[in-house]
Amino acid sequence: MEKWKDKLFERFSISHEELDWLLFNATEVSFGPNTTIVDEQEIDTHLYILVEGVWRAYTYREGKEATIWFASSGDFVFSVWGYIMGQPSLLRIESITESRCYSIRKDVLERLFATSLAFANLGRKLVEGLVVYYEMWGLDMWRQRAAERYLALMNDMPEAVQMIPLKYIASYLGITVQSLSRIRSEIVKK
Repeated sequence: MEKWKDKLFERFSISHEELDWLLFNATEVSFGPNTTIVDEQEIDTHLYILVEGVWRAYTYREGKEATIWFASSGDFVFSVWGYIMGQPSLLRIESITESRCYSIRKDVLERLFATSLAFANLGRKLVEGLVVYYEMWGLDMWRQRAAERYLALMNDMPEAVQMIPLKYIASYLGITVQSLSRIRSEIVKK
């Protein structure tokens, strides 16, 4: 079994048949590194299932990029504003690496949600997961030091962290690249 599928089965408890049906209704898309998937002020109503690669979402704070989240293979990715609200995105979503994904339009997903309790529950789990992620991210930004957040990122996405440029990780942690380098060397010493 492919790792990205295993991650979906584990995280969202969907069956092989449900995933097959989801993929049957999707379009496979590839993106090069550093490609904008969803631009700020763009309305994007697609759900993406990331098969290969690493993506990030970011905005600007005081003229500098501020990375909000990372996604890797087996993650669902979508613009909250475009998909849920039908409004322009406040974040930019881009591929960091060469990437492959499945893209599903909102109207197709809504038809699936209406035909199956399992799909409706999947939609609910996606939204719940997003709410929990943002809540934890906000709490962690206030209660954990940058070193602890870095260790958590390494634990959550060990393979992806190797592919993410340090400047994006530093941006995610809210620190400078120099501070991140110090944290990494302290971790190696331990």
